[in-house]
Amino acid sequence: MACPVRAQTTAYSPDSGRTPNQIVLMVPVTASVGGRCGFADGGAPDGSYHQDNFDETGLQHQFAFMLDCTGPSRVAVVSQNGGMLTPGAAPAGYATKAPYDVTLHLVGNGGATTATATCAADTLPVGAGCSFLGPASTSQGLRLASASTLQSGSYLSVSAPPYSGAAALVTGTYSDVLTVTLSASP
Repeated sequence: MACPVRAQTTAYSPDSGRTPNQIVLMVPVTASVGGRCGFADGGAPDGSYHQDNFDETGLQHQFAFMLDCTGPSRVAVVSQNGGMLTPGAAPAGYATKAPYDVTLHLVGNGGATTATATCAADTLPVGAGCSFLGPASTSQGLRLASASTLQSGSYLSVSAPPYSGAAALVTGTYSDVLTVTLSASP
């Protein structure tokens, strides 16, 4: 709460012969610094990944990013399709959506604090149930309990073994879009 500063008595000049000629005025000053939390310049998760014949070989790729958060933070992910999807209808015995996993790994300053979780992509559309489902907020997303200011080592990983679903995948190009968000988490 801000209060005006004022003395409770009057000071006189030393040559006036009156006292007091000095007043000690104590002015308490307080300030705070709000937390800063974002992706470092040039350090936001970005890129694309293409794997031919992923149904036979599987897939594995990491997207590195760097946080710039002066306190605890939360990172969250949303999947556009809940799996890798190809357009069109699937004939009987075939599928147009392939499952995969998303791993989120966060590293705090000095690497002493980390947070890691993995969810199936089908739990990442809005309304599903992954522990780091986005968008991020002060209470939603994978929480890193310490500051991470320009610390390397954080990443989002996508992976899947060779496809062995009950239905074969139709020929096509499969894709998904992951959206990563970040929030301070006091």
